[in-house]
Amino acid sequence: MTSRRLYVPVVLTLLACGGLAFFAASRIWVEATVRAKGLPPDTVAVSGTDAQPLVPALALVVVTGALAVLAASVRVRWVVGVLMVVVGLGAAILLATSGSTIDGALDNAVQSSTAFTGDNAPEARPVRIWPMLAGAAFVVAGVLGLVVVRLADTWPTMGSRYESPTGKDDTRTEDDLWAALDEGRDPTE
Repeated sequence: MTSRRLYVPVVLTLLACGGLAFFAASRIWVEATVRAKGLPPDTVAVSGTDAQPLVPALALVVVTGALAVLAASVRVRWVVGVLMVVVGLGAAILLATSGSTIDGALDNAVQSSTAFTGDNAPEARPVRIWPMLAGAAFVVAGVLGLVVVRLADTWPTMGSRYESPTGKDDTRTEDDLWAALDEGRDPTE
């Protein structure tokens, strides 16, 4: 498989990784049922966004980076690839070490429960699949960042027709541009 054939799969997989991490952050990561004598039980749940607000933000960075690979020059792709490595691996480490943060978010949710009396702290029921999926998505995004860095110069870039007219050397004066408009021609060509 040539490096040019990896262009679309890498971009689509980066998009999927960012989307999966964002989706996983919106799911419930831990829940508990608070029970008190004489009160109805109250189930409290903590989502990934509640426990780790950086996770959905970093997932959006991955999605944006994937879109930037489509429209960027080779140098900018290299920078985006390095950013994907840093974000991907940093977010994976953040998720791997977030146990106390998740427990703290659950404690806050339990204390704000209507059934909490102060001495009836429930046992947490973690839902491990969502943090694991988010972590795996960020690891894959980091690895794909390395692929972007390695192959950025072999992938096609957008043509010069997408560049702004001010980016070209132009010796025409403002009067020439107005004259072209008066004649019905496009002054940017």
